[in-house]
Parts: sequence; C-alpha cells; structure tokens
Amino acid sequence: MSLRSFASPKTHFRIVQSGSPPSVDGLAITEPKFLECAECGARVRIDGPDGHTTTIDNLPHERDCGQRDVVSQYFEETFA
Repeated sequence: MSLRSFASPKTHFRIVQSGSPPSVDGLAITEPKFLECAECGARVRIDGPDGHTTTIDNLPHERDCGQRDVVSQYFEETFA
C-alpha cells in the first residue's frame, strides 16, 4: 500500500462542530469536536490544547475506505 498525504487535494476530511451546548460536552455549539473522514465517516475526538494528540493517523477508517492510506508526514517519516 502506498501512502498519501492528507494535504493532497484528492483527500477529504472535515472538522465537525460540537452541535450541543457546553453543559453537554464543555464545548460551545460551534467549537470543533471531531476530525472526520469525508469518505467513510470515521471520527476521532479533537483534544484540547493541553493534550493535543488528534491527527489524521488516528482515524479508525473502514476496511474498504479509499482514504485508509492517508497519513501525516510525521507518520510516514517515523513508521514507514
């Protein structure tokens, strides 16, 4: 499997807003809550600035997702 960059114009991800009041999740309705794959809908929670660990590499894509091979440059340089 060849790896592709998340920055490629052929890859599509989105930031999903909270959509709920702060009393539910501590976030304003319009604050970013999830990083989501536009193809398979895989999501990972966006951590705050104190524990920011969310990356494209953390998305649990479906097995048949065409974006499973999309990684960050860090991941490629460190693990590939």
